[in-house]
Amino acid sequence: MKICVFLGPTLPVADAQALLPGAVYLPPAAQADILSALTIHRPDVIALIDGVFGQSLSVWHKEILFALHNGVAVYGASSMGALRAAECHPFGMVPVGEVARQYIDGRLTGDDEVALAHAGPEDGYFPLSEPLVNLRASLAAARAAGALDADLHDRLVAAAKRQYFTERTRDRVWAEAGLTDAEAASLDAFLATGSVDQKRLDAEALLVHLRSLITPPRPAPFGFNASHYFDVLYERDRRVAQGGHEVPLSEVATHAALHRRDFAEINAAALGRLLTVQLADTVGVTVDQEAVAAEIRRFCAARGLPDAPSLAAWCRRNDLTDAEFTTLATELAIERAMRHWLIPRRFLARTTKPVLNELRLRGLYEKTAGEAALIERVMALHFGDSGQQPKDTLEELVADHLAHTDCLMDAAPDAWSFEAGFKDVHDLRIDLMRAKQVRDLFRQLAEEAGAALREEEAPT
Repeated sequence: MKICVFLGPTLPVADAQALLPGAVYLPPAAQADILSALTIHRPDVIALIDGVFGQSLSVWHKEILFALHNGVAVYGASSMGALRAAECHPFGMVPVGEVARQYIDGRLTGDDEVALAHAGPEDGYFPLSEPLVNLRASLAAARAAGALDADLHDRLVAAAKRQYFTERTRDRVWAEAGLTDAEAASLDAFLATGSVDQKRLDAEALLVHLRSLITPPRPAPFGFNASHYFDVLYERDRRVAQGGHEVPLSEVATHAALHRRDFAEINAAALGRLLTVQLADTVGVTVDQEAVAAEIRRFCAARGLPDAPSLAAWCRRNDLTDAEFTTLATELAIERAMRHWLIPRRFLARTTKPVLNELRLRGLYEKTAGEAALIERVMALHFGDSGQQPKDTLEELVADHLAHTDCLMDAAPDAWSFEAGFKDVHDLRIDLMRAKQVRDLFRQLAEEAGAALREEEAPT
């Protein structure tokens, strides 16, 4: 069971590791961090304790709902975790601790109850102010112990609430409440040993609970409704791990645009696929599961992925979940279905002109046309107008052709020939035979020339 814990000023990581060894400890969560953790670490459980706000966008509810929707157990406690657990527990996020309970019950309402100023990660997130929930718990303990009366307790809580969270220190609260030197000294003496760090207690309770887990709870299913803004977060801001470093997905695409010579072709193909999928929806072209499965088989064959583990490893290297790969395969299947929809509508013209134009655009036309013209000339000189009728089976011709050329056929000959612009599979068989005849002739001429050269060079 893999657990990711977002932790910062509430509890030192070393103390947390003593309670829950083996977990992945991450800094306080900002927006897109939960989505990034899902991609990079693929956890079974996420424990949200600390999160950022103010200086960065806070972790978004939609991220938590997405994790829950995908079967990841999400717990919240202490700080940002308590806030989000109170808001998301109807969808299956698990609240732990007193702070979360008070938010759920409505006894706490303001975000500032758990907020504090703190140093950066290089200084261990050292607290620079005191969370109001901790002050409330400490003052309640002081009142219960008789270290302050009800009136002074209420004055202190009200004074603390008036302070902006970054300036909420004991000295400032004491001054705001108008404590005398004697009252301040008496209260400080009690808090030296009797203060309550409620946020830490809740965090420790969560970590201890996770340590006892054998199987994480499965969130109850619910409908997850994405939005344009969620898609932006998922498709652009989510980070992935490559080469030992993390990078937002948007930066990967930007790097390709700035550094790849073939980016124009990549971008055109990507947008073309997007347009094709949109057009398919307009004209009513759909694909079934078998079409998607066939597309996956072609995909794997073209990339030398012989089995499911190989495909899973490819997906991991390319930062795709199983569901995302299935979506990609579905898009490819729709794109192919659209080509099948288009080709018959061109009747006898089929794909010749668009293929030739693409060769021209890629700078391949002259070389390809020259090779085709040479084969046509050889056929006319040595085999007549049409050459011999095929004697080999189609399977034999295909195997021979693939063994001696750079051609790739990623589907059965009938399907491949249709997509490649042949009239039918018999038309493909004839052209394969013509190519084999020329290839055999060139090989024979080469062998004869080699024999003649060896004979000429042999000692007399």
